Amino acid sequence: MREPLVVLQALREKVKGLDEPMAHELATRLEAVATRYEVIDGPSLAAALARRVEGAAELTGLRLEELLLAEACLAHDAAALRELDELLAGVVRALRHRASATEQDELCQQLRIRLLVPASGTAAKLQLYAGRGSLKGFLRVVALNLLNREQADRREASDGALAALPDARAWESGVVRLDQQAQFREAFQRAVAALTVRQRSLLRLNLLDGLSIDELSPLYGAHRSSVARWLAEAKQALEAETRREVAESLKLEPEEVERLLTSAQQGFQLSLNRALRESLAPSEF
Repeated sequence: MREPLVVLQALREKVKGLDEPMAHELATRLEAVATRYEVIDGPSLAAALARRVEGAAELTGLRLEELLLAEACLAHDAAALRELDELLAGVVRALRHRASATEQDELCQQLRIRLLVPASGTAAKLQLYAGRGSLKGFLRVVALNLLNREQADRREASDGALAALPDARAWESGVVRLDQQAQFREAFQRAVAALTVRQRSLLRLNLLDGLSIDELSPLYGAHRSSVARWLAEAKQALEAETRREVAESLKLEPEEVERLLTSAQQGFQLSLNRALRESLAPSEF
């Protein structure tokens, strides 16, 4: 149980002007949520509240329970993440007139990542929730901004970055004819498009953002062994689908595809990982 007095004591050290009437009103509100999301202890909650106000008077306007939920999600609390997923599902369903079913799935995945994972030196989006309006409203704004940017740019939800191979190098260096190089790139792009939303997200987070299995596990609310299996399956699926697409595009037998890819970069798996790392560009939202 999170003791309200511990929170108030820590707050008094961080926020000026917290008088007794304010403290009593806040203690009553803290008591109502004392057992929720206990992953957030008293000093941590006080620090989260203090970051969002300039003076004690502003504390009364904060939506305490929703702030707690946001902080618990950032701490990767399993129960809080399940609540966040329910909120996100409702927010995305409300945008069904703007997004297809596939786009909705992709949007949910990307929202979760942007809300919980810092990107390009910026804080995770959920850290920007001020706690004055509803959390659902905040999520809707984030979702709309993300959807608008992706639809305007037409970058296929950043899959173009995932599918863009280095020009005339890496594996393509072994494909001599220019028309074959173009067919090779197109085959890889189709292979990327054939992956599931989760597989694309896992590859992006692991190979672009550099997240380890232990860092990915809490994001997906799954055991590290499950996430490791999903990631391995994603790489295997991309490799297999690329082989199939290359064979079909270049009219090659399986053994000819193997020889081509091996001669191009001393082993397809190494070249696959290298090409992905070199070609991925971070999402900017």
